[in-house]
Amino acid sequence: MLLFLSFEGYAGFQIKGQLNLSEEWQSQVFLSTINKLDDYYSANPEDIIQVGYVQEDGSFSISGNNLPPEDRFYRLYTIKKDNSEFDACLYGEDHNFIHLILNNNTEVEVHTDPDHFAPFGNYSVIGNSPNVGLQRLSTLIYPSFYFHKIKFHSELQFSQEKLNRDLFEFADTCQQSLVALAAIINTDMDKYYPIEENRYSELGQQLQETMPGHNYTRDYFRKINYHKGDSAEAHLPIWVFLMFGAFACFFIWAVATINSLKKKIATIPKTAPSTPTPIKPQFTPQEEKILQLILEEKSNKEIAATLFIELSTVKTHINKLYSKLGAKNRAEAKLIARKTNLQTQ
Repeated sequence: MLLFLSFEGYAGFQIKGQLNLSEEWQSQVFLSTINKLDDYYSANPEDIIQVGYVQEDGSFSISGNNLPPEDRFYRLYTIKKDNSEFDACLYGEDHNFIHLILNNNTEVEVHTDPDHFAPFGNYSVIGNSPNVGLQRLSTLIYPSFYFHKIKFHSELQFSQEKLNRDLFEFADTCQQSLVALAAIINTDMDKYYPIEENRYSELGQQLQETMPGHNYTRDYFRKINYHKGDSAEAHLPIWVFLMFGAFACFFIWAVATINSLKKKIATIPKTAPSTPTPIKPQFTPQEEKILQLILEEKSNKEIAATLFIELSTVKTHINKLYSKLGAKNRAEAKLIARKTNLQTQ
């Protein structure tokens, strides 16, 4: 039986527990911050704030007093010996991380099932209620990463729809704003925002009331505004499209006329200045496949199912694509790729 030191009298946060750590895993546990909601499943060594060492019996401890005072999401993870700090988003046999909600005074214990093969397999928490809520949420999300094993398309579709229904219901009944936020950002927002706009807006109102000024609240409203723009475009009156079409035809005619006049009055041929050929970013083969699927309007979950990879891996690749393209979001990535005439192989 693992004995824990008392938290009493300690100024700062403390995380203790016990992992199932076989020989293939490194004897370290990393704590990293999640600064943006889009980084909920991405791994970046620059976000690591503490490293703890796992003892032979699996026990570990991480403590400090350098966290912000407000509650935020953090990732606690381990990595295999042949991996680097980047590989923090692996599921299945490499399910090696959990999410926690911490502030500078949080005290929490993490216990894993000794009969489970994964380091954080079937984990439980002892501590504040938000982390208990995150653990309950993980029991909904974790099975979804096996979607790629489903053989039939209709079965896959129904399973994904059930997951999203369960996440919305979980958020509706959750008392902690951050836990409800974690549930909602795990939904397929690209697909469900036009259908569930009211539920997304209700969470926004809850965040404004309970977490005004929080970085996550501002980040969430940026996501809301982005999807509002997408949905608003689809509901424009037909006369707007007709006017736009008429203007476009006039503009094309005007440009053609001006160009024709220029050719007639020009006496000396002029050579147009050469335009430098855009340099194609160096994509990996997997990134090229994912970019092509993004251009085909596939959602993250559809990409994961098509390529037989985990959803978290898709999100990691997409974040790297954004960085290489210089894009802030999916819409900008598609625009840049099409403007620069990038062709995936």
